Amino acid sequence: MAPPKNTTAPDSGPSTAAPVRDRTAEALHAWCCQNYTFGHVFSQAELLDAGIVPNQDLQILLSSVEYLTKNSLFRVHDRAGGGIGWELVDPEVAKDYANLSRNEKIVLQVIDGAKSSGMWTKQIQSKTALHGNILEKVYRVLEGRGLVKQMKSVSHPSRKMYILAGLTPSEDATGGSWFSEGRLDIGLIDTISTVIEHYVSTQSWQEIKPDDTEESLGQKRKRPSGGFEEHGDDRSKLTKTSEGQNNKVRSSKHQASAQRSYRPFAPGYKSYPTLQDITRHILDIKVTGSVLPQNAIAQLLQVMVYDDRLFKLHRPPHGNELPDDHINNTVTMYRCFKTPQDITEQHQLVKRKVSHHDDVRKAAYRQEELERLGEGGSSEVPCLRCPSFDICGDGGPVNVVTCKYFDEWYERLEEADEWTAEKEKGKEKTKERDKDKGKDKEHVTVNGDRGPRVDIELELEPS
Repeated sequence: MAPPKNTTAPDSGPSTAAPVRDRTAEALHAWCCQNYTFGHVFSQAELLDAGIVPNQDLQILLSSVEYLTKNSLFRVHDRAGGGIGWELVDPEVAKDYANLSRNEKIVLQVIDGAKSSGMWTKQIQSKTALHGNILEKVYRVLEGRGLVKQMKSVSHPSRKMYILAGLTPSEDATGGSWFSEGRLDIGLIDTISTVIEHYVSTQSWQEIKPDDTEESLGQKRKRPSGGFEEHGDDRSKLTKTSEGQNNKVRSSKHQASAQRSYRPFAPGYKSYPTLQDITRHILDIKVTGSVLPQNAIAQLLQVMVYDDRLFKLHRPPHGNELPDDHINNTVTMYRCFKTPQDITEQHQLVKRKVSHHDDVRKAAYRQEELERLGEGGSSEVPCLRCPSFDICGDGGPVNVVTCKYFDEWYERLEEADEWTAEKEKGKEKTKERDKDKGKDKEHVTVNGDRGPRVDIELELEPS
């Protein structure tokens, strides 16, 4: 009796067979990449007219398109005029879809379709029709492989959104260069605006250098021909005199540096900084680690114009310079209201307002209050504008008895009162003069004839 045949297939282990290649599909994809850009949507007629499919056989074309779609080199796409087409995909992008499950490919394709705008998870669920638990697993897989990443939108900060890992979110989603993680970066805006204001101010004013009239004070005292006297008193007097002169020189130089004067440029000046000049200055001094684009600087300049920190001027372009306003063919320049010294004092005031010392902080707030109060009305009273208001009091270093501001105020009041009294006296004299002239000209009219005034006394007889 013959032994029974072994019908069990031998265990060949894991399949090591190479994937089946479609030469026609590969040739068709090479022709598409050579003649069109990635993202082009092909119709059936365009693929047949390529001359790659033998005899324009639809079955061969269908097999080739299915092969390319399975390998993510083609993507089914709706055509604008109706019907179905196939979108050409970059081979580097197609590698991201390799070894992914069907659900993972669908989700990745939906996120890829949103490009730099990103996709909301609720929209992903609506487009894919997948359960929420399945989507969460798919998100973890795609994030783990570095294919997608989460992003935040300025318009909808509470939404959970995804974008391809290799893309940068658009400015509509992130808010532009002035936003960080979906929030407006106030610190960055203040820093850049301060740098811009100071730079524009230095280019908007001419510094008037003081005359070198005090250089003679800084010259060293020459030794007299007869020598110095040996008396101690005379030597000490001479030393004190020289020290006093040196102190005077130092204080005068410090005062000159602290009180710089500026004047504006002449009318018609055309060298105020432009947007290109300001952007170049920001890049040269490297205020931030990131590069700010020119459109972001333009947005900040517009805000500074609205805040009355800068104002615009216009001039015709120079040489090959491109105009900002193509209709009027003009270039926009920017000028600052404040001098560099004013801006420096303002920054110092801001620093004193956040000082750790109470006295410095109170004095800074007092100075700001006085500047905001201005002159006129009750603010002319010395107490309301006194810089030593916080330390003024009976028995203190500053008090009403020793106040130097009251004398000046009283003198101004006396002058104002005298001027007012003289004015009132002049008005009274004028009124009296006019009244006397009116009495002399009084007259009566009888039957239409004018004559002098006559006083008539009547006596009444008793009845």
